[in-house]
Amino acid sequence: MRVRPLGDTPWHTRVMDHARAAYVIGLDGLDEGRAVAACRSALEMVAPEMRHAETDIPWESRDTWPAEVVDSASRLVDRFGNKSKWPDRYMQTGVRSVADAQVRSDFMAVAPYAFDAAFWGCDYREVAQLNDEAMSFVIWLTEPQREALVGVVGAQRVTLRGEWNRSHPSRWRRWLHGLAPRSG
Repeated sequence: MRVRPLGDTPWHTRVMDHARAAYVIGLDGLDEGRAVAACRSALEMVAPEMRHAETDIPWESRDTWPAEVVDSASRLVDRFGNKSKWPDRYMQTGVRSVADAQVRSDFMAVAPYAFDAAFWGCDYREVAQLNDEAMSFVIWLTEPQREALVGVVGAQRVTLRGEWNRSHPSRWRRWLHGLAPRSG
């Protein structure tokens, strides 16, 4: 997860958005078409909140992408890419405004195929983060949005991030847990 500067507002004085919670969307076991459709449905739910986005574009994989994703990636590179490296094997857009509906749509189309894609709202509040061609997908949702997403992908695929972290401990987390003082 990246930390972005938030202008003149110190991080410790920002008001937290308590109406949203982070959820992990589990797409494993879905074929590519269903996984991409689930990603797009989830991203469309939070699209009105998006203000900024970034993605990488693993251009060398374009032969496996649908034509509309290749078109979206091409538009992003034309608009934000380093022209001296086009067509390179791998590119990054940097953090960009998605106020333009076509730009936002292009970022959303490429996200499920990227190694890293992120979307932020006002004050760079996280909205969604996809990694490794959507094998890791975290999205910040209100309860009504979560319920709508459950209707699309099923309850077993939408898990609070904290619960997911507890049930999928990393080696680092296990090590930290081992350092915790024990009451006895």
